[in-house]
Amino acid sequence: MTSTQEAVFRAAVAANVPVFMKGLSGIGKSSIVRDYASASRRHLESVIMAHKEKSDVAGIPSLHEETHTTEFAVPGWATRLIEATKGLLLLSEFNLADEDVQKACMNILQERQVGENAYLPQTVAIVLDGNPPEYSAGASDLTGPIANRMLHLNWELDRDAWLNGMAEGFPMSTERIVDDADVRPERIARERSLVLSFLDNHRPFIHDQPMDPARAGGPWPSPRSWDNAIRVLARIDESRTDAQNVALTGLVGETAAQSFLRWRIEAADFDLQAVLADPAAEDWTDHHPSKTLTVLGAVASFAVDRGDLDTWKAARVCSSTAPRPPGARTCACARPACCCPAPRRVPRSLAAPRRRSARCSAASARGAEAVPSQAASAH
Repeated sequence: MTSTQEAVFRAAVAANVPVFMKGLSGIGKSSIVRDYASASRRHLESVIMAHKEKSDVAGIPSLHEETHTTEFAVPGWATRLIEATKGLLLLSEFNLADEDVQKACMNILQERQVGENAYLPQTVAIVLDGNPPEYSAGASDLTGPIANRMLHLNWELDRDAWLNGMAEGFPMSTERIVDDADVRPERIARERSLVLSFLDNHRPFIHDQPMDPARAGGPWPSPRSWDNAIRVLARIDESRTDAQNVALTGLVGETAAQSFLRWRIEAADFDLQAVLADPAAEDWTDHHPSKTLTVLGAVASFAVDRGDLDTWKAARVCSSTAPRPPGARTCACARPACCCPAPRRVPRSLAAPRRRSARCSAASARGAEAVPSQAASAH
C-alpha cells in the first residue's frame, strides 16, 4: 500500500489539481517527481524557478511584422508539454523565485495559460516543490491568491522506505502507474453532494481567507479550493481516511477540514447505487435532515452527470420517496433540474409541463371566439 503522502500526491495529479510539495532540502522531492513521471509515462519538464525571470515563464514579447503587434511567445518547455501525449510540469524551488515570477505563474496554475494564446492540455499535470522559509534562506511565504490555487502537501522523509529503497530498489521507479482513467461518476456525485450539503449548513466555511499574510500563504477555504477538494477526494479510496484528512487539510486548511470530516462520518453513510436501485434500501426515518439532503443531492448530481433517461427516472422515484426534512433548507444540489448544466437538459418525458398564465389563456379564448366571426364575414 502506498504511503499517505504518496496517495495524496497521486490523487492530486490524477485530478489535475496543482500540488505544492513542501519539505526540507535533500529528502528527495524532485526524485519522487521524476520517478512518478517515468512510472506514469509522462514527459517531464523541470523549470528551476530560482533561476528564472518573469519572461521565462510568461513568455518573451515578440513582434509580428505583418500586423505590427506584439504578443508573448510560448516558452520552449511549454511547447514540448503541449506536443507531448502526457506531461508533467515541475516548477522546482517555487518559493525561492521572485514575487513577480511567482505571479507570472498564476495563469498557468489556474487557467493553464502559457504565452499569449496557448494553453497546457488537461493531460499535463502541474507539481511545485519548495522548502519551508524557516529552513531556507531566500524562501518566502506564498501570497494568498497563489496559495489558494494548489494543494499544500508537507513532504516528510520516510526513513524506513529510504533505507529499503537504497538496499532493494525504489518501487515507484519500476512500477507502472495509470493515472489518467476517468473517475467513477458516482464518486464525483457523492463527494460533490457531501461538500455542498456541508457548506449549506456551515456557510462561513465557503470562503474564509485569513487576515494574517503568513496563514494566507497556506491552505484556506474558498469556492476554488472546495472545487479542487471534490475532484481530489473523488480520486482517494474511501477507506483511506488518513489520505482524505491530509488532502483536505492541504486544500481548505485544518479547521474547515476537521469540521467537514467530523460531519462526513454520518452523512456519507449511504450507498448511492443501492438507493437508486431501491429507495427503500435507505432508512429515511432515521436521517438527520442534512443527511437526507445529502443523499438527494448525490442522486441529483449523479443524474445530471449521467444524463440518460433511466437514471433520471430512478432519481425522480427516489426524490418522491424520500420525505422532505421539516424546516430544512433545500440545497441547490438536491434539485436536479436547477443544477443541470448546459448543454444537458432534463429529459422531455420528465420535464414538467409549462403553466399558461391567465392572460395567455384569456387571449387564446378571445382568439378562438374571433375565428368563427371572421369566417362568417368572409362568406
